[in-house]
Amino acid sequence: MKQRIIIVGAGQSGARTTAALRKQGSTDEIVLIGDEAELPYERPPLSKDILAGAPLSGTVIFPREYYAEHDIDVRVDTRVSAIEPPSQQIALADSSRLVYDHLVLATGVRARRLDIAGAELDGVLTLRTARDSTRLSERLTPNARIVILGGGFLGLEIAAAAVKRGCAVTVVESAAVLLGRILGGFLGKRLAELHRSNGVDIRTNARVMAIEGQGSVSAIMLEDGTAIPADTVVVAVGAVANDELARAAGLECADGVLVDPHTRTSVAGIYAVGDVARQRERWSLTAVRLESWENAELQAQAAARTILGEPVSGDVAPWFWTDQYDQNIQILGGCEPDDAVVIRGDAAAPSWCAFFVRHGRLHGAVLMNAGRERRIVRQIMDARQIVDCAMLGDPGRPLKSLVTA
Repeated sequence: MKQRIIIVGAGQSGARTTAALRKQGSTDEIVLIGDEAELPYERPPLSKDILAGAPLSGTVIFPREYYAEHDIDVRVDTRVSAIEPPSQQIALADSSRLVYDHLVLATGVRARRLDIAGAELDGVLTLRTARDSTRLSERLTPNARIVILGGGFLGLEIAAAAVKRGCAVTVVESAAVLLGRILGGFLGKRLAELHRSNGVDIRTNARVMAIEGQGSVSAIMLEDGTAIPADTVVVAVGAVANDELARAAGLECADGVLVDPHTRTSVAGIYAVGDVARQRERWSLTAVRLESWENAELQAQAAARTILGEPVSGDVAPWFWTDQYDQNIQILGGCEPDDAVVIRGDAAAPSWCAFFVRHGRLHGAVLMNAGRERRIVRQIMDARQIVDCAMLGDPGRPLKSLVTA
């Protein structure tokens, strides 16, 4: 008998789960439910291509015809109000119910908001959805004063896009340095220099106390009394997992739904993938929630294979990238404060690599305009092989020569 597989959340991981199921031979009934009006789309372009003026149509993962051709019941603009594990049902906002044999949660995350005066003024925006990106893009007009709260990768990508559109941009970061957890802030200092050279006003050690305006935003007020004029304020201070449905249903959660390497949650028959999933163990990281394009792809495949009773592919080091101006930065694995740091090349040059070594093994890497090295670096990392730091840091020695059989 055919089973019914329901995926709640029609983003990248949800759509890719349906595709993986069909590609791996499933003939079961598949229902994909999303609360946004749009068909599933990829999110990385929202802070890059779309803010540069590209159409949203380019972000759509599959056209509507794909779902019809593959017998996938896709329901957009539909909200799930509850999950009932004992009866294996979900309740929809219109009071209807659907029975499931397997349930995949791909509910993603939402932008973290600030609990300060003025946060609800017109012109105070976040960036997480296609509509958010469109609204922000419309405000990136020449000479518009854009203030970005948060100096993480998202905030910096928005800053780069706004500069290219001719805006006057200020980035406000509460920490002493941008990206302080990566290379001890070295990468953040490098990116601060990059943005300043492009005209961005970077403010660190700056805490926002209030957003001012009459109906719409006109300025932000810092703790030291400084007022920064603003036509638009973008809040980019992180994300919160959309795990409320899972919590209410009794699944184990911790700012995300806890899953094992097979994407299984604490309740049989329910899985979680993508940004909402907190993996109990991933590669050499523990209890991590990965918000990345690649993670959404890999977890979708893992969920499909688990549902179909097939072995899940081996674990690989997490990978993330960001593009800012003409700079490409790729990050693999993770880092801890006590990791040994090995710099390959001249860190003042346009292209270099930084490696984090723990107990003799490559634990993480930052590739600055050195994406060509990613495949080899990942091969070394995934093999968990012992590395020689002197050879690792020698730019005259090809990285591929470090790969052991």
